[in-house]
Amino acid sequence: MEYESYYTSLWDRVQRPNEDEQCYGNINAKLLQFSAAIGSTNNAKGISREQWIDSLAVAASYAVPGFEWSSPETRTLADRWIAEILPHLGLDTGDKLGPEIFQTMCTNRVKPYFGSRSGASQSSQQSYVLMNSGVGGSKSLFSDTDRWRKQPQCIATFTWALRRIKDKDIAGSISLILPVILALVEDYDSQAKLWGLRAAQILLDIGDAEFLRKSGIASVVEKSTRDCLVFRSEQGLGAELLQLGFECAIRLAHIMYLQRDDARYTTHWWMLVERVVANSMYVSENIAANAALCEQIAPMCEALGPAVARYLRPLIGILTRNLQSPIYLSPLICQLHLVAMRQLQALMSACPQRTLLYSAEVIGALAISWSGTLHKQSSGMSDVAHAQELALSVLRQLIQAGPDDVCAAVTRLHEARPDTFAKWKEMLPTSA
Repeated sequence: MEYESYYTSLWDRVQRPNEDEQCYGNINAKLLQFSAAIGSTNNAKGISREQWIDSLAVAASYAVPGFEWSSPETRTLADRWIAEILPHLGLDTGDKLGPEIFQTMCTNRVKPYFGSRSGASQSSQQSYVLMNSGVGGSKSLFSDTDRWRKQPQCIATFTWALRRIKDKDIAGSISLILPVILALVEDYDSQAKLWGLRAAQILLDIGDAEFLRKSGIASVVEKSTRDCLVFRSEQGLGAELLQLGFECAIRLAHIMYLQRDDARYTTHWWMLVERVVANSMYVSENIAANAALCEQIAPMCEALGPAVARYLRPLIGILTRNLQSPIYLSPLICQLHLVAMRQLQALMSACPQRTLLYSAEVIGALAISWSGTLHKQSSGMSDVAHAQELALSVLRQLIQAGPDDVCAAVTRLHEARPDTFAKWKEMLPTSA
């Protein structure tokens, strides 16, 4: 078995299931043959460095979770193959890739699948130049083709390699990194957007924040990710897309704007809050999507402080509406209640006095949630006790901020249903 033919056949084997229903059937059996393929090539002496790097790119395409072919067993076999390759490149398993290896992998196994359509004119291509870096490029050199759709293993290879590049090597490789991320994030397909967002998160993880800000990379990625802050019901990926999209947007906002006295800081964070409010009208009864939206409120409160009060009314409306859903129907709804109550705590910490204007609405939603935790169907849920603790914690914050109105509301609830709200009554000051 010739080594180059072996790993090339493995690369070509990954296709979309609707093109070949049996395409994944024998992948693991094929992966098991890597030792024989290496051993048959004169005990690896006949394998060039370029072939080792190329085979590393192929093995990496099987080692990344989140792809149809990358089952846990397949990833384990791919990791074993990678561990066999790395010593031939002077690397150990935990080592980062040098720029030569990263750029060779991307040039050979990523860039060709994002190449431009034949005949595309250079003058019509959209280009970008990074600020203060002298680094430029053309998105169309990568994104005008759909070859990556037919062979998405190139995205897995890119993701694996990007996770292992050194921070200091990002600037020299950005012309290979940024166009791939932008092409995926800006694509119409929700799955492609998810792949792009995961790659963007890796870039934010390894990149120096100051470099990303001053070079303009953060700004370029931020503009591309805005379209991900919209709920999409197709493919069942809407909730995950919202979660990853807002996570990236919040991280990018922290990188791009550092000072609260900068007018752009508040304006940008307000824009993100507006996206949460707008999406809340479209997610309907999607529990996971509602939870993903609610989870963004706390970090926005932390960033904006009292300035979040501009959107206090709609944000409280989102949270109280979710708290009114029957907690006993599903553990997922119970988790949604936990998320909503944590966000209420964040809102009250950011602007306690203004939150009191809506105390009746908040107490009413808390009462519905609390009553649901006492329902007989809730007895088997592991998080019910936690939900009760959080509800009491929110109530305690309300009492501390405005004892008179809150105590009067709790007293009325206790008088109407003394057994249900006995613990609430115990929370009140003795003078109440």
